[in-house]
Amino acid sequence: MSGRAWLGRVGLALGLLVAMLPASVVITILLMPLWSWVEARWHIESVGHSGPADWCFISMYAVSVAASGGLWAGIRRRYPSRPD
Repeated sequence: MSGRAWLGRVGLALGLLVAMLPASVVITILLMPLWSWVEARWHIESVGHSGPADWCFISMYAVSVAASGGLWAGIRRRYPSRPD
């Protein structure tokens, strides 16, 4: 793999990591009923006076990064790049 192709892949990976930050925040807030249910069912502090707990945001970020990475890998497998 050439240096330019490697640099492009690293740039895309960093772009996905950055793009998933606001997406995971929105997903976390939309899942407020789920976090309230988790707190009521298992007595795990999930919702406070200022919104979901930090672990909710972190878990949704991890899930969104894993999902986007899996999607990226699936696309790369289906449409491999041509050798230079």
